[in-house]
Amino acid sequence: MIGFGHTRKRVGKFLRHVTRARGGNIGLTFALLVTPLAIAIGTGIDLARAYNVQTRLQANLDASLIAAVKSVSSLDNEGLKQKISDWFVATGNLSATTYSIASVAVDTSKQSVSAKVTATVPTTFMQIAGIKTVPVAATSTAKGPTTSYLQVYIVLDKSASMLLPSSQSDRTKFLSLLYDNSYSDAAATKHNYVKCEFACHEYDGPYYKYGGIIYNNIYDIVKKYNNSNAASPITLRTDTAVAAAQQVVSMAAKANASTNHIQVGLYYLGSDLFQSVAPTYSSSALTKALTTDSYGLTSATSQPVSYFDVALATLTKLIGSAGNGSSASSPLKLVLLLTDGVESSRPWVTNGTWGGWDYYYSQTVKTPKGGSGWNNVAPMNPAWCSTMKTNGVTIGVLNTEYLSIDYDWGYVATLSRPMSSANWNTTYGGAIRASVPSSTSKRDYLQYALSDCASSSALFLKASDQSEIQNGLSSIFNQYLNSVRLTN
Repeated sequence: MIGFGHTRKRVGKFLRHVTRARGGNIGLTFALLVTPLAIAIGTGIDLARAYNVQTRLQANLDASLIAAVKSVSSLDNEGLKQKISDWFVATGNLSATTYSIASVAVDTSKQSVSAKVTATVPTTFMQIAGIKTVPVAATSTAKGPTTSYLQVYIVLDKSASMLLPSSQSDRTKFLSLLYDNSYSDAAATKHNYVKCEFACHEYDGPYYKYGGIIYNNIYDIVKKYNNSNAASPITLRTDTAVAAAQQVVSMAAKANASTNHIQVGLYYLGSDLFQSVAPTYSSSALTKALTTDSYGLTSATSQPVSYFDVALATLTKLIGSAGNGSSASSPLKLVLLLTDGVESSRPWVTNGTWGGWDYYYSQTVKTPKGGSGWNNVAPMNPAWCSTMKTNGVTIGVLNTEYLSIDYDWGYVATLSRPMSSANWNTTYGGAIRASVPSSTSKRDYLQYALSDCASSSALFLKASDQSEIQNGLSSIFNQYLNSVRLTN
């Protein structure tokens, strides 16, 4: 704020005194008329300068509190005051003013710091009226969610594609297992169907053979393989997703060590949103759900479809609106979504194909000429996340990237196709970013769709290998905990 009221009264009194003068000749009269006008213009210039200083003062105070609030737990009031002061000195753009930090208030329970800074701005023209300085001030409060009441909703994508290998090295072992010594029916090699990595993950017939036993799904054969190759197991993306969720659970438990304030819930999506564990403070209950097949989170099960339009609508209704974090009844709310982002159904890929197999989309891979649901396999529409964000819910997204599978006919016919073939707007109401060509493949557009779903670019990460996936959710969670909110 600027001390306009008192300053204006003093300037007005001076101008009225000057304009009431009647004596003297024409030159004096002219001078008396010009002087008030010059003072008025000069006053405007001085006040504009004061306003600009106040604007910079507010910006600097906001920035300094953002830096200071992260040290609430380790610094006392004097230390925080010094930190704020150091920030002002570092900016170096208020040298024309004399400022002081009038007050600093710290609330460690709410992880907040408030401060008021006052300054005086020297005048130039207003000194004619005896006004040598104009007072200005700025106040601000910053809060961090680290110790605010918070509900975290971890949502794992359980589509069958999450049973793909989580890294290129895992994929190499996976392909060797499936294609070099698996398939029980030699006739399954017809039309390269034996190389069906993209859409043949789940119970799809007696395809796989290992150790003299025939398996009808990837999970069971990989589990058997890993029992015999413990030193070099195959890790599936769902395994890594579960490990990533466990890291967040452990971080929340550590934060809750002194006072329970963070609840975590576990969910998975497929044909809809499914709840494994409602938000709870119990890390043991969460860990049990992440390691027990019957809760639906492990690689033992998968969903044949992933309908984000349905699942995210259910999640939006379930979560409701976020609070301000001041109490358990008004918690902040954070969604951590781990997904590849593909709206899909296996029957869209495997059923309804027509035409003979030929080199329609590739010079090396034969595919069916067309399929009735191929265009439906496309990136999820980020608009489906909008209502949650409008409700004050923060969304962090970890994009588990698809590895390119250029020899696989199902991949080539769907995700390898350009966005222009998706009828994205007509089918899902999606709008391609103006800066991204419509010739971009559906696979490559996934990162843009999921980034637009996240609340900010800082809360979006891409992960293409086991380590990145496993550490990705905890990185986003930590980023959120270290963020701050300016409340005024």
